Amino acid sequence: MSAKQRLLYLHSQTANVFSKILGFTLIEPVPGQEPEIIAEKLDWPYSTVHDAVCDGWHIVQFPNFQAPFDDEEIDMLGYEFILQKLETAE
Repeated sequence: MSAKQRLLYLHSQTANVFSKILGFTLIEPVPGQEPEIIAEKLDWPYSTVHDAVCDGWHIVQFPNFQAPFDDEEIDMLGYEFILQKLETAE
């Protein structure tokens, strides 16, 4: 058995872990996965970064913005948090 790293990119409204999620990207440890940012709220697993942490995800990178920005002028979606979860696979 070995540990596989799952990555979750969460884009939130602010740099606060309790702010609303605007989009997410889940990267699974499987060959050929084509990740994409999902911004349409379909059936997201979490409403906030804090919800993901409560579910066992670990924050590995906090947003690194020095000041607030207007995301209508920048081609980005909110404040990006990167989280990981290690799971045992056979």
